[in-house]
Amino acid sequence: MFGLRQKLLFGFGGLLVILLTVSGLGIAVLAQYRGALDKFFYENWRSVEYGQNMVDALGRLDEIARPISGAGGQPTHDELSAAAQAAGQPLEQFDANCKAEDGNITLEGENVIAGNVTRLWSGLDLSGQRVTGDYYRDAIVKLLDERTVGAARSRAYSALVQLSPQLKEQAQAVIKLNLDNMRPINGRAKKMADDATRLMVILAVAGVVLALPFTLLISRSLLKPLLTVINSIGQIEQGNLDLVVQVKSRDEIHQLAEAFNSMAAKLREFRRTDRAKLARTQRTTQLAVDSLPDAIAIVNPEGVIELSNETAQRLFRLTPEVAISETRQPQLVGIYREVVASQRPSQPRGYDAAMEVFDRGGQLRYFLPQAIPILDADRRLLGVTLVLGDVTNLRRLDEMKSGLLSVVSHELKTPLTSIRMAVHLLLEERIGSLTAKQTELLIAARDDSNRLEKIIEDLLDMGRLESGKVKLDFRPEPLERLVSEAVAAVETAFHDRGISVDIDLPADLPAVSVDPARIDHVFSNLLSNALKFTNPGGRVRISAEAQDQTVSVSVQDTGIGIAAEYLPRVFDRFFRVPRANLPPGAGLGLAIAKEIVEAHGGQIAVQSHEGQGSRFTFTLQRADQQPATALESGHEAGVYSHNG
Repeated sequence: MFGLRQKLLFGFGGLLVILLTVSGLGIAVLAQYRGALDKFFYENWRSVEYGQNMVDALGRLDEIARPISGAGGQPTHDELSAAAQAAGQPLEQFDANCKAEDGNITLEGENVIAGNVTRLWSGLDLSGQRVTGDYYRDAIVKLLDERTVGAARSRAYSALVQLSPQLKEQAQAVIKLNLDNMRPINGRAKKMADDATRLMVILAVAGVVLALPFTLLISRSLLKPLLTVINSIGQIEQGNLDLVVQVKSRDEIHQLAEAFNSMAAKLREFRRTDRAKLARTQRTTQLAVDSLPDAIAIVNPEGVIELSNETAQRLFRLTPEVAISETRQPQLVGIYREVVASQRPSQPRGYDAAMEVFDRGGQLRYFLPQAIPILDADRRLLGVTLVLGDVTNLRRLDEMKSGLLSVVSHELKTPLTSIRMAVHLLLEERIGSLTAKQTELLIAARDDSNRLEKIIEDLLDMGRLESGKVKLDFRPEPLERLVSEAVAAVETAFHDRGISVDIDLPADLPAVSVDPARIDHVFSNLLSNALKFTNPGGRVRISAEAQDQTVSVSVQDTGIGIAAEYLPRVFDRFFRVPRANLPPGAGLGLAIAKEIVEAHGGQIAVQSHEGQGSRFTFTLQRADQQPATALESGHEAGVYSHNG
């Protein structure tokens, strides 16, 4: 059996042989007709050209002979020299064309005319023998000779005048004879061209007729099995892995079909095992997520829920095969879109972001949502996992802790006030004199009681802020004055430690809508921290920048900085960065500052590198962007709710 290579060689080789045969025959025909046309046109045209050149040469010689004819007397030596020099080229031209015409006799009677030209020019017949009588060349030579004088010069010029018309007449006869012969050639040339065209068409048709069997043979032996393979591959692509490709040939296409059949068999086996594995995985995954108390859902990149557990379906309507936009959960839709756009996890910022839902028993439960993108090895998005953690118990514990702290702080404040008053009375020695050691102990007790009172006040403020019982007295305030008053309160302490404070505020900074007393607490806390954690010789810089709706305020120091691992927790209650020689404090200052800034509708953040200082930035609402009614209502009520 022929293989694919042999079939291709046979088919294209046959076409090549046919092409070469037709081309060779066409070239032979064209060469034959070209030779005939050359004989008709080229030889006759050369005789015409020779005759015309002889006529032109005679005309120039006549013009040269006229001035030296002797009619006006004997020409001078210079005139004869100039005439001889000018006559050289036309004499050579006539000689050359006369000889060429003698060698190009192609027509009947042309030899007689050529002989007359030769005889009249040089006195020679066609055999090269001299004939009697005058001839043109001898007459022109005599005229150019200085020794020709008088009657001899007149006879030479008379002979020249008689012979020139005869020569021109014979040269014109050569031209006419050949031109007359070329006219009927046009018709013969057209007939020859038609014959050549007809023959070329016949050869082309014969080539096509011979090539068709080869083309049909190649199409049948190659394309038919290829189409069978292509159609079978298309069905396999659509999922019909049970198909077997049938090819009857025994060439490479048959080997290809066998390879596809083997591949389909392996794919059938893979499909069977993958389906079983996928079914097990899906079942295991569904059982695993159903066993979790948290609500879990997996959403594909098109926004359709593919998998969810019973909690997600029951409490949040996250049903598989339903678009997340149809679940009536705008918070989850927003988180999903944020993760799809950024391809980064979305983490909750605290219990404030918790979603409130009622279970079947009518109990209020809190779920904290987060979303994690599912990416492949090329970081293409495959889906988003939504996890709604049940933080009901944690939320209740947090509320209980806050309530307990508030109660304990309130109950501790009264006895602490009595203790501080007693210590104060003792230090004033109203009850009796004190020894130096007693005075030292009482001063230490007074300082500790003052610190304890500060902690209790901070706890009470935190409780008020969280419970929403704090009334904020909003009013437009120039930021320059707020900063100046805050710096003035700590200026002495900064000066004593050798730390400089720079205020860098733009002149056109707009006023901000704030409660001055509460915002002063934010400035005091940030400046106090900068004082504690900046070494002598350092700098603290306060700057601000106006934005569309807010004013951004920054407090930057050159202190010891905060390690990156502790930055997410610096605003947590009771959190203090672990350090040696830690200054006293309860870890509530930044937490209260955060609550106050958020109560003003702003945000607070920190940027820090260990050993390079820290930068705390918070935003305040611009007074010129707040409606007057809002300012008035805030001044009267100003209640900030922070119950999540």
